[in-house]
Amino acid sequence: MGRITSVAIFADCGATAHQALYRQAGETIARHGAHLHCAARNGQWPRALIDSALASGGRVTVATGPAPRGLTVSQGVTVLNEASDQAAAIRIIQASQVVIGMPGGIDTAGALYAAWASAGGAQSNRPVGLLNHNRAFEVVKGFAGDVASVGRGNIDGLIQVAETFDDLWNRLSRLV
Repeated sequence: MGRITSVAIFADCGATAHQALYRQAGETIARHGAHLHCAARNGQWPRALIDSALASGGRVTVATGPAPRGLTVSQGVTVLNEASDQAAAIRIIQASQVVIGMPGGIDTAGALYAAWASAGGAQSNRPVGLLNHNRAFEVVKGFAGDVASVGRGNIDGLIQVAETFDDLWNRLSRLV
């Protein structure tokens, strides 16, 4: 099993119904000593995720496109300014070994897919993990199993789906 040293996480920005999951993810990433990379949108960032990673001694980088009010994040967070939100999302993927999608809105899932595809998709050698808590990514899981695997064959080295963050982390660790 490999060691994940850097992870790009796509999560809803600002307040969200998934705060507890985001806090658990931040703590787990910090506990494993991995560098957390995430994207901000419209001057917002995934606060619960970042704050829990920092509280647990983790390293955090936030990439952002132009924000109307600028970006004011917690002390200790490195901020990377990019020309667009898309460029910021691509940057966090390029800086990471794995990409994780957290439960959230359709915009978050769309941003993950668009950035991952723009960063090279399957050829980027960055597996994608989806936290399927409460069936958040059930449609994607079905698509991957029924459609994507037809053209690509076994996609387990490309996409992992799990119900808990710890299980997802373990699955991704086997791929790096």
